[in-house]
Amino acid sequence: MDRLSALLGNFQIKSKVFGHGTLCGQHAFDISENVGHIHIIKKAPLEIILNDRSIDIAEPSLVFFSRPTPHTFKSIDEDGVDMVCATVAIGNGLNNPLTLGLPDCLVIPLSQMAEFNKLLELLYFEAFDNRCGKTEALNHLMDYLVIRMYRYAIQENLIENSAISGLADPKISKAVQAIHEHPSQNWSLETLAREANMSRSRFAEYFKEKVGVPPMNYLTEWRINLATKYLLDGKPIKTLHKNLGYSSTTSFARSFQQRQGLTPKEWLVMQAQPSNEITN
Repeated sequence: MDRLSALLGNFQIKSKVFGHGTLCGQHAFDISENVGHIHIIKKAPLEIILNDRSIDIAEPSLVFFSRPTPHTFKSIDEDGVDMVCATVAIGNGLNNPLTLGLPDCLVIPLSQMAEFNKLLELLYFEAFDNRCGKTEALNHLMDYLVIRMYRYAIQENLIENSAISGLADPKISKAVQAIHEHPSQNWSLETLAREANMSRSRFAEYFKEKVGVPPMNYLTEWRINLATKYLLDGKPIKTLHKNLGYSSTTSFARSFQQRQGLTPKEWLVMQAQPSNEITN
């Protein structure tokens, strides 16, 4: 399995295109759905207004908000701004390796993404034409675009202090990938360091520098993130410890409660409440 597939296989990306055309003036984007946003700016310039600052977009760009982030777009020229906009739901919530560590607003000029040209042309063609199946075609294309964006971010090492930056780093990528692919294995600092061909002390220091947390902490976070997915998928609580490297249901439940503040059963009941947004 490649280094990104384990993430994408466990934390599904679901995009929903909701707007395409020319923006004139100013528009605030709704975050009530508790999802992120992706905007393909086909024509600039544009000002993005956030709570604490503004960002000037001088050329066609991809703008990605992985988490719900209040933002307003303001066109600069009278001709307006051409763009395609979508909501993006990643995994079963906000705290997973595909969202943690990302900046609140990631901007990538399209001029740096020449390999995306054919995909963007197809996206624009679907957006600005009226053919049958348009909505589903756009959503699937946007899902693929988000995956390509993550692949590009790994390749260019654009994201710091996260699992993504760990996967992009040649020194520890094998260790991060091993955690993702084999969460049930009885990992220790020593065995993970061996995956990276480093000493324990150097591996622990370097891993924390690149990923943002110590190796064993990240292992636990990955296992608990998987646990939330498995719970929502309907897997029995009493068998989860076998899939996640815990010696018993009790040790798993204890670790889960330390991270989530609730027992697995309490957490699952809370997710079933109508007021809770589930984005898996």
